[in-house]
Amino acid sequence: MESQFIIVFSKILTVTDVKKSLAVPSSTLHLFPPFINGGHKVTFPVVSGTSRWTIDCTTRRMGYKKPVLSGKPWLRFATAHKLQVGDRFTLYEVKDQGGPSYYRVEVGREIYFLGIPDGGANAMGHQGLLRQPTTPYGVELALTLAPPNVE
Repeated sequence: MESQFIIVFSKILTVTDVKKSLAVPSSTLHLFPPFINGGHKVTFPVVSGTSRWTIDCTTRRMGYKKPVLSGKPWLRFATAHKLQVGDRFTLYEVKDQGGPSYYRVEVGREIYFLGIPDGGANAMGHQGLLRQPTTPYGVELALTLAPPNVE
């Protein structure tokens, strides 16, 4: 069974994101579970590593929607994962063939090699840019060293 991963959004965390609520791009709101009966809050499960979490996505009741991941569930998640300013937070929707979709979170610290700037793109998309996972089951890097070329 093959899974399809869709990036809902990815961003570098700010002080507000870590300490209060994570601002979500409003253009991605349609990728979240539906808000029931025109409500302003939806609660949905996410998988991070091997753990399941419940996170709330809320919008303003009036005017510009301005979605955020907020409340006690978000603060518990941020505390448990020791989120820091500068970490990259990526939310994926995972669609399994013949099964229900679910959401997966990946959090990592970015390490730059050769001064390659991020430019807001997905960290895995740049050559020379690696992510150090902050979760025990995050991205891994395998290096193989060749013997020196001595003649």
